[in-house]
Amino acid sequence: MSTIRIARTEDLDKLAPIERSAASMFRDVGLVWLAEGDTMDPAVLAALCRDGTLWAAVDGEDEPVGFLAAHALDDAFYIAEISVARSHQWQGIGVRLIAAATDHARAAGFGTMTLTTYRDLPWNGPFYAKLGFMEVDPAEAEPGHVGKLRAEAEAGHDPSRRCIMARNLE
Repeated sequence: MSTIRIARTEDLDKLAPIERSAASMFRDVGLVWLAEGDTMDPAVLAALCRDGTLWAAVDGEDEPVGFLAAHALDDAFYIAEISVARSHQWQGIGVRLIAAATDHARAAGFGTMTLTTYRDLPWNGPFYAKLGFMEVDPAEAEPGHVGKLRAEAEAGHDPSRRCIMARNLE
């Protein structure tokens, strides 16, 4: 059973391999370029770690097997990345990472938690919908979130498959 805790600086070098492992699932759905793409910027991860908005799921030896990175965006608490090593998927780790981030967001006074994702992939949009996230019309979204979708499209994501999702925390 994994434990969720705030990430430590000594965890940072272990997160890119986790993200790469999690992204390998995209190969199975024709998104090889995404599986082989860049991982999160180490400087961004380090800043989120310092800010206390980077969580690690760790195994019995306290080794990271998953993580969630989040930050404020347009007055919402935005999940920038959630990755669980493929060997540890489908064990509820993602749900527990989101629960830890939700607790933090509520305590910090955020009324909404958001993310951008693929609306059609089972481990993306449908997964988040089961956790209470709902799709947001981009025409009604705040500028930072619209900018995220635009940047994702510029990076090669099909904009017709991407969406903003939000969950009310109040």
